[in-house]
Amino acid sequence: MQTKQLIKLNTARNCLRYIVRSYNLKTIHIPYYICNTVKTALRKENVKINFYHIDKNFMPVCEFNKDDFILYPNYFGICTNNVEFLEKKYKNLIVDNAHSFYSNPCGLASFKSLRKFFQPDYGIKNGAYLYTDKLLNEKFDISENYETVEYNFENIVKNENLLDKEDIKLISETTENLMKTIDFEEEKQKRLSNFYKYHELYSNKNELRLNLKQNEYPFVYPLLTKDEGIGYKLEKQGLMIFRYWNGIPKNYDEYDFYRYLVPIPIVNSEL
Repeated sequence: MQTKQLIKLNTARNCLRYIVRSYNLKTIHIPYYICNTVKTALRKENVKINFYHIDKNFMPVCEFNKDDFILYPNYFGICTNNVEFLEKKYKNLIVDNAHSFYSNPCGLASFKSLRKFFQPDYGIKNGAYLYTDKLLNEKFDISENYETVEYNFENIVKNENLLDKEDIKLISETTENLMKTIDFEEEKQKRLSNFYKYHELYSNKNELRLNLKQNEYPFVYPLLTKDEGIGYKLEKQGLMIFRYWNGIPKNYDEYDFYRYLVPIPIVNSEL
């Protein structure tokens, strides 16, 4: 069995485009509940998209054919059990670990985002790790270096718009250097500590059953609640609460995730 190789690219969405090209994908199954940038990346590669639904535990509600290519996101970094179940069942599972930086390589291929995890505290504006054993015979430019800026909504949007326009590139030297400054053990413990502090505060209001596996370090604390006052209160405290993700029809079960799920940041939070 081949060991998966690490390829360092500019964005997670472009990791997916790399996978599409390397496996010459024509069709892929993706969930309705997913970031629009994923859909855009696939459409740039002219891939036919088949959508699937998920249940309240973030599991697909349908069966796939054994040879189907399936993209599954490790939602909020709390779905490792789902990933392990699906990769045993489907040989062509591709795992989006953008919300699960500390996860091991898994599935046919997997990828993770550096920016999502380390932009708030370290100013990292791009970068992603792709794990695959199928390499492209293409040469890619290196991403341009950048200046770190204050982490605020305006700068996040500006950076996202720039990343949307980028083709597949190799990781920038700035990101490589900033990653060397991170104490990953300290970061993991900070995430866990803050996660459980929020869980202590809100578990009685949370409709999700949250039981972290060992070595699971979430992206956010996902609070599914119809108490809309909680989100407003957190925003007044200065936390940026992003709704994941728009574009879900109201008659889909997944709409409740968009409407009622409050993803509470657990790194740049003062508890």
